Parts: sequence; structure tokens; C-alpha cells
Amino acid sequence: FFQAEDGIRDYKVTGVQTCALPILEMIVVISILSGVLAMVMTATIAAQRSVNGNAARLDQVQQAKVAMESMTKVLRTAVRPTQLNATCTGCDQAAFLQGTSSSVQFYANINNPANIVGPSRVTYSVDSSGTLTETVQPPNAHAASDYNYQYCTPGPSCSVITRVLARGVATTNPVFAYYDASGNTFATLPLSTSDLPRVDSIDVQVSVSRSTQVAATTFIQRVTLPNADAVQQTTVP
Repeated sequence: FFQAEDGIRDYKVTGVQTCALPILEMIVVISILSGVLAMVMTATIAAQRSVNGNAARLDQVQQAKVAMESMTKVLRTAVRPTQLNATCTGCDQAAFLQGTSSSVQFYANINNPANIVGPSRVTYSVDSSGTLTETVQPPNAHAASDYNYQYCTPGPSCSVITRVLARGVATTNPVFAYYDASGNTFATLPLSTSDLPRVDSIDVQVSVSRSTQVAATTFIQRVTLPNADAVQQTTVP
């Protein structure tokens, strides 16, 4: 400040000088707060990514596990219709109707108390979007003593039971691989008419990828077919 001629002090200059310190302090505080907020945001984003990753990983594991358990359980019941009753003269002579690397269809001895209903046609397939679907079709209604099982063509008048087992299933590797009684792989797919009766075991691989944040979850299991073992198989030359 300075002294005026009349003896009265002028505080204008002093006021300008004293304002500089609070502004500097404010800048420092804002800088510190910005750094703290940046660290907090970084930690929050990292934590959120970790939570999302764990959730995606758990979802993949659950889907792959359910799909594997469901398929292997039913595949073990694969049966030739003639094994349920020898009088089924018009029935297929193989338990499997078709087999590719991404789909399989077969007769399964499920939902068949006292062998009254007959074998169901079961299909497992993975479409281009990675959806793994199970389709179960029981035989047409028939007399209890009629073992020539017939199956209608799925449509509005022919209902089937369908459910999704998993989504995001990869098909870069074969979902299904087929072996004969000697453990030899059927290299040519889809399986030919002559190869279908010779299937004795199947490798099932379910690889589920639902997020880019985590690696795919993969389950692999060899499924033996006890009903096929009960029938004499022709070995691959």
C-alpha cells in the first residue's frame, strides 16, 4: 500500500497483491484433485472390467458345463430301435441317423418307461451364430404292442421339444468327433450310411466365448456308448 498526501492509506494496490495467493492455492488444489480423481477413475474402470470379466467367465463356465452334462447324459442312451424290440422290422439299423462336426442325430432311449413309448430322435446342432440347440422328438402315438416306430416331419402339426443349451459356441474346432470300436477316427464327415452303425464312441468339445475380455471356456469329454458296445461292430479296415 502507499501513503496518500492526506494521510489516508490506499489499499487498492494491497488488495491486488493479496488476491494472487488464493488463486495460486486454488490452482494447486485443483491440480491435486484432478490427479486424485484420475487415479480413482482408473481404479474404478479396472475394478469394473474385473467384475465384468469374472461375470463373463462364470457365465461361460455355467453354459459349457450345462451343455456338456446334458449332451453326454443323453448320448450314452443312444440305441438301435431293434435293441428295444427285435420285432421292429421297419426300423433303422443304426443308432445314429447323421453325424457331422457340428451336429449329430440319433435314437435315444429316454422318456420311455417300460418301453411303451419307444426311442426318441435327439438332435444336437450348432448354428452359424454359435447357438447350441437340443431337439427331442418322441415317436408317433402307437399301440403298446406296435414296435414299428414312426416319426412325423417337424412342423405345425408335428411338435418337437427344443431348448437352447448354450450360446457363443465356437465351431472352429469340431464339436463332435466319431470313433469305431477299435478307437479309429472317422475322418470323412458327414458320416456315410455304412459308417453310422459303426460309431462306438464320440468326443464332445464345447467351447463357449461370450466376451472379448476373457478367453473361451472349453470342455472336452469322450462319451462311450454302452448300447453300441452290446452290438457287434465292424472294425474300420
